[in-house]
Amino acid sequence: MSKILMIDDDADFSALASAHFTRLGYAVTLAPNGKDGLAKARALKPDVVFLDIMMPEMNGIEVLRELKAADETAEVPVIVMSGKYMDRGMTDLFAQEGNFKAFFAKPVVLAQLQKKVEELVKK
Repeated sequence: MSKILMIDDDADFSALASAHFTRLGYAVTLAPNGKDGLAKARALKPDVVFLDIMMPEMNGIEVLRELKAADETAEVPVIVMSGKYMDRGMTDLFAQEGNFKAFFAKPVVLAQLQKKVEELVKK
């Protein structure tokens, strides 16, 4: 069973996405902030991380870099999501990190997210 870690402070979106992927047979773990997410990532070693950009305590780019820097999570693919506008410069900033694999604007179309997850888990 593939494992997804969702680091997002939006409880409604987290519940919706978690229910969707759980129905598909994924084991989904939720983390409401970056610090909790990093601890869970190290313990869980997920197959994919969903990462929100705007969160309290630690923003998404900080979390992305910490995941890349830690040996146990450096190779975990990360899908970044945000309800805020992302310009090309921001996307380029995330793309510099080798673990960044995709960006999805919220509200996310779950079928598109599912397709990307399936692609990443197969690799």
